[in-house]
Amino acid sequence: MLTFRKITAIFVMAVLLEGTGLLFAQTIESPSMPSISMPEMPTISSPTMDGKFYRPSLPKQEKKSDKKSDSNSSESKTNEAVLSDGTTTDDILISLLSNANLLSASDISDLYDTGSFNTLSSLSGVSGISGNTGSSASDISTNILLRQILEKLNELKIEQNTASAAQQEIYAAKKQDSETFKTRNPSILRFKINGYNVKDSLIQTFFSEPEADGSFLLTADRKYFLNNKACNETFYMLFKAVKSNGSTTTFSVTPSIAQTAENKNSYVYRLCQCKNMIAEKTGNLVVIHFIGEDISADLLLDIDK
Repeated sequence: MLTFRKITAIFVMAVLLEGTGLLFAQTIESPSMPSISMPEMPTISSPTMDGKFYRPSLPKQEKKSDKKSDSNSSESKTNEAVLSDGTTTDDILISLLSNANLLSASDISDLYDTGSFNTLSSLSGVSGISGNTGSSASDISTNILLRQILEKLNELKIEQNTASAAQQEIYAAKKQDSETFKTRNPSILRFKINGYNVKDSLIQTFFSEPEADGSFLLTADRKYFLNNKACNETFYMLFKAVKSNGSTTTFSVTPSIAQTAENKNSYVYRLCQCKNMIAEKTGNLVVIHFIGEDISADLLLDIDK
């Protein structure tokens, strides 16, 4: 009986010891919160203006802006090229100058009033005023004709300026008589280029007596201001009759211009670079309605004859 009790007690102790060992083992094997650190949360940096999140859009905007400014710059250069594009009639312009003095409308008017010439065909050495020309040769012939007329007028101006004192008095007397008895008064009624009123800037005009076929020369002095500086120019238009039908006459118009200081942006300068200009006369009125690539002109004359 005693032995059984001992054996039982030993068994119970063994069971208790085994349970305690299991409990201890379980305690060791189970993870404890203090011994194992929690994984760190990933670091997320908030976007800034210097970060990659915002940068892509900024260069794109700048590039677009640069492209636009380049486009505007090229357009500006193109416009400048269009405004300065044109061929000057150098052979005519050279003949207008004598000792850097411009052959002005006032000069030509004085020559006419002093009896140095009465019609264009009366100018020595000038030919081809009257008579029709073929359309293919019209521009060339009127160009040459205008040059001849201006050369002869320039020669007359030199002769008059270098005349003796006695001859100068004769010229002055003839001019006075001309002013006293002058009855013909041709005029420019309207002159607009691209809507700009050129007529208001004209200070002197001269119309030659019409030839037998109606051809005539119009010359005008113009004064305008550019950057608060006065500019002067004289333009010449030779109206060469090419066709007549009763009271209506068609003219081929050849223009040219001389300037004291070159200004290719002048409206009249740009008009004088145009070709194939035509005028129509009905009664005493002569009209030009010209539309070019980048210029339009409206000119109305009363030639009173």
